[in-house]
Amino acid sequence: MNLTDASPAPTEQETASASDFTLLEGLYQLTVTGHTDEWEFERLNNAVYERLLSSYGDSENGPRITQTNAMLD
Repeated sequence: MNLTDASPAPTEQETASASDFTLLEGLYQLTVTGHTDEWEFERLNNAVYERLLSSYGDSENGPRITQTNAMLD
């Protein structure tokens, strides 16, 4: 293999997007299967919430982000 055949390394944004997708997919799967009362759901929910806050902030003029711990039926 030479250097011209090598794929470029993923950018930081691509890596973050893949990670965000993985978090959301995990949260979705737990919700669909009804496992919203388990520790893994809580961990993923908190991670997604923290990502939203870091992306959109908690300013007065920005979008309001509210975390809920509501159980889904």
